[in-house]
Amino acid sequence: MSFGRKWGPFFCILASLCLCMADLTRHLVNDSWGTDCSELSDGQSLEIMENGVPKVLPGKYTKYCFSKNVGNEYKDDGSLSAYGWIFSVFCTWSGFVLLFIGICWAINLPGKVRAQWRQIRNLRAARGPLLETA
Repeated sequence: MSFGRKWGPFFCILASLCLCMADLTRHLVNDSWGTDCSELSDGQSLEIMENGVPKVLPGKYTKYCFSKNVGNEYKDDGSLSAYGWIFSVFCTWSGFVLLFIGICWAINLPGKVRAQWRQIRNLRAARGPLLETA
């Protein structure tokens, strides 16, 4: 048995694993490094609006955080960004296709379907035609 026949299904499924996980990894990177926090300067305090009235937060709140773009899936207009197309569409879908191919290759699905089809056709040929023609 050649190397490709023996290990091909495994490498196909391994590649599908990496491709399917690419978008999830992009989500983790965006969530982990997509927030930037800064210290407040001396004399500054944070406020929140409560029922339309500003309320000063206690002194234990010494940082303010805001979101920054790190591999965002969408652009400002709501369409997919380059990251969205590459990771969410291309990598995920090609990963699922490779997974399907790898599983079918590993279980020899085309050979089994072919053998079953031949068996069905041979049984029909042995029985003769279903309808007699005059």
